[in-house]
Amino acid sequence: MIKHILLALLSLTCATAGARAADRLKVVATVPDLADIARAVGGDRVEVTTICKGRENVHNVRPVPSHLVALSRADVLVQMGLSLEGTWLPSLLLNARNKKIEPGQPGFVNASEGWEAIQVPGSVSRRGGDVHPFGNPHMNLDPRFGRHVAARVLAGLVAVAPDSRAVFEANCAAYLERLAPAEARWKELGARLAGAQVVTYHQEFDYLATLYGIAIVGTVESKPGIPPTAAHLAELIETMQSRGVTVILTAAWSNNRQVENLAERTGSQVLELPTMVGGAKGADTWIEMQDLIHARLVDVLAPAGGAGEAGEE
Repeated sequence: MIKHILLALLSLTCATAGARAADRLKVVATVPDLADIARAVGGDRVEVTTICKGRENVHNVRPVPSHLVALSRADVLVQMGLSLEGTWLPSLLLNARNKKIEPGQPGFVNASEGWEAIQVPGSVSRRGGDVHPFGNPHMNLDPRFGRHVAARVLAGLVAVAPDSRAVFEANCAAYLERLAPAEARWKELGARLAGAQVVTYHQEFDYLATLYGIAIVGTVESKPGIPPTAAHLAELIETMQSRGVTVILTAAWSNNRQVENLAERTGSQVLELPTMVGGAKGADTWIEMQDLIHARLVDVLAPAGGAGEAGEE
């Protein structure tokens, strides 16, 4: 008798769990940073998948059939925006044929809405390389990103599932409570970076640099998305040597032979930083990624703890 009761309870539990899984909102995030925050705000009411991987070049994602399947079944799509996904997401959406997540629908969440973008070009021309017409899209590397996106995701989830508003709001409040002490320690560390000088491969770290007063004196790319020419590298080497710049910031995707050669010719240190969640060991959440970025920057640019020491000549 007891055996039959236990089996019945087990069947009921499995059936309930299956029903809960079926009731979860299917959320697709273009990048893992958005996925991490969507999971935090959505909690057990969402099932989140991600298109990009943490070590990829987000500008050159190769769509695969699984991306189409996920988008065709999605209730919510969360994109970064600012044309970050412009070379691959529109074609995926067209072929997914899911009206719920098309731009303008409740299931379409543009994380950059309301964000104050930097480097908005006055005009757009292919001569300038892969120029983003709405400004620099790498907002996920700004320490203020988490708070902004949590609000955007909350609004999107509530628009699609208003009956779960109270749950989403509670989850969002809990996430912001975890975020507050992290923001405080990032601010303290960031103050030590003012005046530091670096070269970057791509314009990925500009939000963080602008916030903390780090001078980016040049990029390895000749123009955004354009590999360097010999003449450009020669000019960059001269600039680095004249200004005493000894640190090159890269991502996993851009830490290549060109960067290695530049480091050898200038005696510089290559500092690889994660540019998306999952881009390095220990960067499994957006908060962890920011902690890792800040720790590595301070270790290299301000090891003595003095504000601006790394940028003194």
